[in-house]
Formats: sequence, structure tokens, C-alpha cells
Amino acid sequence: MKHKFKISNYKYKIFLFVLFFGIVTLVQYAMSDMNLDVDLLRESLMKMPGIVMENINFSREVSGDMWRVKIPYLDRDGNIINAKSLDIKRELSGDKGEWTFFGSEAVYVYDKKIASLKKLSGTLESDNRSWILESPKLDWKEENNTFTFPEGLVIYDGEFLLRTPLASMDNSGVILLEKGGVIRWVKPLK
Repeated sequence: MKHKFKISNYKYKIFLFVLFFGIVTLVQYAMSDMNLDVDLLRESLMKMPGIVMENINFSREVSGDMWRVKIPYLDRDGNIINAKSLDIKRELSGDKGEWTFFGSEAVYVYDKKIASLKKLSGTLESDNRSWILESPKLDWKEENNTFTFPEGLVIYDGEFLLRTPLASMDNSGVILLEKGGVIRWVKPLK
């Protein structure tokens, strides 16, 4: 004996409405994820309980400069965000050069708005010069956008090597040697 299964017109309309509503909701979530703002991401991370994220890439324009960040691994526990391996690239506005930084690990303390980057290496490139930068640690304060090298800093290129036990750097790249430093010329003078 064969039974035919019939769906009433009313139930069919309800099914289509629920399906349509589900699709619209999924599209809205997908669109909001694609347009994710960095500040929104940071706020959302802080509201979630412990979280682990992998392969994060984002870019953001700040004062005309484009910042690009790649983080292979990130975890958050309470007010602290930890990252393993961090690549940062700053493209200066007006084609004035770029900065690149790599750190083996980073810590961001949300309520204090400070960050530390360990085992830092990078380059500072301008129109006519390129410097290599190395430091055991870089501290950053969001409040005044200052960079501090509390465990020393080494900067060099093909002409000189600068070594200092403590330094700070402003947003424009001006470096202040807090406790002096030593410069060694490596290129012979003509």
C-alpha cells in the first residue's frame, strides 16, 4: 500500500518563510564578518570568555599610514591577549617608505591599553635609506602612541651601527637615546 505525503499550502508557506528568514540571517552575519572593524574585533574579543584564534590578518589606516598585521596564533585570557609570532607592516603615506616589524610573541593588556613585543627585529625604510632594527623588547602605549625599548636597541645599516641600553621612538620615527649610546662607523671614510 502506497501513501502519498502531501504538504498543505499553509505549511509550505511557513516552511519557505523560515527558510528565507534563515538565509537572510546567515547573509547578515556573513556581511558583518566581512566588514569587521579592528576596534569592533578588539571589543568583541574582550567580552568573550577565554578564546583562541588562528591566522588573523587585518589592515587599518591610521593618520594616512596603512598598517597591516598578521598573527598566526592568538589567545585571550581575561584582560590579556597573547600572540605567538607577529608581523607588522606600516606603509607611510605619500610613498615615504615603510616600517616592518617581527616579534616572536606579543602581549596586549586591554584595560591599560599597552602592548609588549618580544625579540623584535625589523626595518625602517625611507626614500633613500634602510635601517635594520633589533631589540629584545618593544613596549607601546596606545594613549600617547609611544614606543619604548626598555632592554636596549640596535640600529644599523651598511655605514654605521648604533647601540643603546634604553631608547624611545615617537610616531614619526624620531629616536631618543634615554641613556646615551654608542655609534660605530663600519664603512670606511673616503
